[in-house]
Amino acid sequence: MSSRRLSTTTALRRNSVLDNSKKGCDPDLIPERAGSTGSLVTLIPPDKDQDVAMSRLLSDLETMKHLMFMTRVGGYTKKDAAARRTGRDERQHAKELVNYTIVIKKSLIPRSVLHNIGDDEFMPACKVPVDNGHIEIDEPYMVIGCCGLNNIDLANRCSEAGIILDARFWRTGVSTEALYLTLKFGFETLCLHRISLQTTEGNLGMRGWMEKAVGVEVECIRKDVLYLGNDKYIDSWDYAVFDHDWYLSVEKNLRARIAKR
Repeated sequence: MSSRRLSTTTALRRNSVLDNSKKGCDPDLIPERAGSTGSLVTLIPPDKDQDVAMSRLLSDLETMKHLMFMTRVGGYTKKDAAARRTGRDERQHAKELVNYTIVIKKSLIPRSVLHNIGDDEFMPACKVPVDNGHIEIDEPYMVIGCCGLNNIDLANRCSEAGIILDARFWRTGVSTEALYLTLKFGFETLCLHRISLQTTEGNLGMRGWMEKAVGVEVECIRKDVLYLGNDKYIDSWDYAVFDHDWYLSVEKNLRARIAKR
């Protein structure tokens, strides 16, 4: 790319940041039922027909090994998963978060993973209602995680992004696309200025993704803020992406990473 074209692109992205800062954050842009479609995964609203899959996911020790502060003794029942879903639905209605379920079509599941999946984990093709219409899933699919924006602060244009992903799909490109779609909505639709992501010292995969794929360093380490039970605490490693970073480099870099999959 020529230096002139690069400077033009940079200027356009800088203008996007300035335009967004003038717009502010409109609470009406936070949907009741949010969805987004990528080349590998689809993000759909949580529904009761996902409760069994989510209870299985939240009870899986490998999936939750870096999220032990969220686990329950004996795992999550279907009733527990339903209570979690309805509680988060209420917070979304209050414009405090945007919640997605991550699903993948059967034909898009990597062969290295497919043999580890039981037939009972697939759900039938369907049309999923969202605020602006519906998302059509035209073949059997499975629930493989959840992600979204939490603690949305419209006054200060800040939020937190998070993801829980079935351990069988780690290192397959799924998390990159799911978080790309989440960040894109936060910066380009909600016009947020800052989105933070929190992890733990032992989660080298997430830390590596933030530092290598996103290109940001750890912002701070908060000591003993995550309670594991039995009087044990662990630290939170906090990262942040800003709107100017998104428009100048992060969006382009993540999109290129997804294209190489």
